[in-house]
Amino acid sequence: MTRGGGEAMKVLHLFSNWRWTGPAEPALNLAAALRQHGHEVTLACGRAPHGLANALEAKARERGVPLRTGLALNKHMNPFHNYPDGRTLRGWLEAEPFDLIHCHLRNDHVVAALAARRMPGRPLVVRSCYLGDGPRGYWEGRLAREFTEGMLLLSESARRQAVERLRLPADRAWLFDTAVDLGRFNPDRGLGHRRAELGFTPDTFVIGVVARVQWRRRYHVLLEAIARACRELPNLRALLVGRGTHMKAIAVDPARKMGLSDVVLFPGYQTGDDYVRILATLDAKVFLVPGTDGSCRAVREAMAMGVPVISSRRGMLPELVADGDRGVLVDDTPEELAGAIVALARDPERRQALGRRARQYALEHFSLERQAEVVGGVYAELLERHRKV
Repeated sequence: MTRGGGEAMKVLHLFSNWRWTGPAEPALNLAAALRQHGHEVTLACGRAPHGLANALEAKARERGVPLRTGLALNKHMNPFHNYPDGRTLRGWLEAEPFDLIHCHLRNDHVVAALAARRMPGRPLVVRSCYLGDGPRGYWEGRLAREFTEGMLLLSESARRQAVERLRLPADRAWLFDTAVDLGRFNPDRGLGHRRAELGFTPDTFVIGVVARVQWRRRYHVLLEAIARACRELPNLRALLVGRGTHMKAIAVDPARKMGLSDVVLFPGYQTGDDYVRILATLDAKVFLVPGTDGSCRAVREAMAMGVPVISSRRGMLPELVADGDRGVLVDDTPEELAGAIVALARDPERRQALGRRARQYALEHFSLERQAEVVGGVYAELLERHRKV
């Protein structure tokens, strides 16, 4: 029996990567939360190249999630690995009665399909889609229609994409929120902030970006917006938190050339409580382009800390931020972004109200407990449907 009194299920989670990147953390969080609810969950993830440590396996061991090794589970489709993976996985499924396979990425979904096609009494297949605007393309459509009993989607727009474009039956598409650690991202923990450490005065207005520094993240728009906003807000400071191979060319050198060296700070990649304290330092967070994790985890973490978000209208951001309720939506132009920064800086009451509602929304939607209940409920409904067939 599970914590809620329902049936405990035996589930194999597949994740076709070995890096601690993109949706790896949400996937592992879900596996761990389902185990805490009483389900028997095992994780198989990608094999690290020779000589490199498998980051996801290490995190899984820390969280007490049992591992099954022996699959390559590449990030990208590769027939020289996928077909052997399919045969190995088929052997596992024939030897051990799993109720469900939960796939998290396209290639592990392909491997699951290769393993279980035409298999009598095969496990049911659930797929998490971490794209904020939904799945698309030939393979996603074929896998969804032919080899998915249930798909978990991040937003209503993503659900429409799956149903209307991929022709996934509507009763196989569910909405779910990826979770964040609300105990860790809690403004009431008493960790404090890092304003004094960073040289900020009490009247400094601090915005921040937390993202891997990449060309596609539109840092040129952000820096131009900061330059414009500084003309009206001499006390504005911006923290660009993260790292990237081309960080100097993308952000550091342009900021210097624009005369923003004293305005834009680069604290680097932050971990642990240092990262939580960085979020507590911000008056507002800016987020323009979702990364490989379309759930926009960095936005969710800021919301959990009660930090209002200024975001673009890309992906699932409009549903997550909710213009005027938990943050502000802008067309990602320097003019609009600068205007939103200045407006929030000059209206502390509005800013605080947005932050309070963002925190409340996070408490209601982003808990691991709620996520495990929702996904466990999907599992149970799928198994009940299958029994009735």
